[in-house]
Amino acid sequence: MNEPAPHPTIKIMMNPTVFVLKAVIVPFLLASSVWAPRSLLGQDGQAYEALYAASDRYYGLETLCAHFRQEVELTLRRRTIRSEGTVCMQQPDRFSMDYSDPDGDVLIVDGEFAWRFNPSIDDKQVIRCSVEGGGGGNNFFSTFLDNPRARFEAVHEGREPMGEGVSHKITLTPKETGGAVEFRSAVVWLHVDSNFITALEIRDTNEQIRRLWLTNIRVGIEIPQDVFRFVPPGGTHVFTPPGCEG
Repeated sequence: MNEPAPHPTIKIMMNPTVFVLKAVIVPFLLASSVWAPRSLLGQDGQAYEALYAASDRYYGLETLCAHFRQEVELTLRRRTIRSEGTVCMQQPDRFSMDYSDPDGDVLIVDGEFAWRFNPSIDDKQVIRCSVEGGGGGNNFFSTFLDNPRARFEAVHEGREPMGEGVSHKITLTPKETGGAVEFRSAVVWLHVDSNFITALEIRDTNEQIRRLWLTNIRVGIEIPQDVFRFVPPGGTHVFTPPGCEG
């Protein structure tokens, strides 16, 4: 990071009033710099630097798979739902979350639609949302790493152990909501060496909190195309929520 430019040297004439003003103003400026918000001290620059390093890493990949562990805290219902499985992505627009617990649950973005099937809750309903209608927002990689400076206010909160190593901890607040951004705030952890997302915490507009941890990250692997293809099982009803038509 660039250090702030030094204050210009001012030649002071022998005027006692000037000396008095300097004696008052200089300590005030020094105190202000100590107590300035972190974003004014370059923390936001550090946050965007880490985000764009992760963005370059992500968009430079062809494929990625990882093990995920997830907690969804339904704060209004005082209930937490835990799950895990495998998440995969393939550029430019394929994404899947295949749940091993609960077994059979799946989320797939095939480039045109996002499909969600949760037989653990309802084995007769499939939810479909077009990518243009917001279904693409299910891909949390692109949600957080696509042009982050234009879309988020970011603050670097330091570094801490997360997953397999140490990660940057960055708080994000959307500048606008709608489309792929339907949350009030989020925290993203980015590995300091690999630049991969290692964890997320997302606070939705309905007070739901989603926490996700990624481990065993593998890149450049061959992924069967069936991973990104969904055919509604026989006997199920495909439901498209309002606004998801595209």
